[in-house]
Amino acid sequence: MERDRLGELLLEKAYLEGDFLLRSGRRSRYYLDKYLFETDPGVLRGIVHGLAEMLRERQAAGAVYDRLAAPELGAVSLAAALSLEVELPFLIVRKQSKDYGTANTFEGRWREGEKIAVIEDVVTSGGAVLQAVDCLRQAGMEVVDVFCVVDREEGGRDAVAEARLDLRPLFTSGSLGIGSPPAE
Repeated sequence: MERDRLGELLLEKAYLEGDFLLRSGRRSRYYLDKYLFETDPGVLRGIVHGLAEMLRERQAAGAVYDRLAAPELGAVSLAAALSLEVELPFLIVRKQSKDYGTANTFEGRWREGEKIAVIEDVVTSGGAVLQAVDCLRQAGMEVVDVFCVVDREEGGRDAVAEARLDLRPLFTSGSLGIGSPPAE
């Protein structure tokens, strides 16, 4: 699927207007409902193909990844589908360790020193993805890149850059023709 058509489909399926409180604490006049685009097979397939293409381009340029990682819950379906496409295992990064069973912070097998590509859905301030990056780094893994479906262009790229990483979006709010002036 062409990227322009995928962007149109993403907006058709998941773009909502109104007054929304975002995870970052900011208010927005629009919301990209990740669950609406991640649970639609046609949109999910297109997104995964687009992310796989970006990941393979980075690998062709020399980037090495041992594993994908996704913050719970929203990006897990993306990482699972992308894992199948690029044949890399993935980790689920919990917001906090479980207080029962194995008390894991990560779900999936991993080893210290592995090179990780973090997969995220929508980035606003970068808070959720940076929390995952910090957990991975504290466990001794090397985060190489951060990929996302949409960068809302509201500071996430700069926050990720402060963590010495590049944010690699499939789309930006600008490329989708949407923006986020404060809700009235």
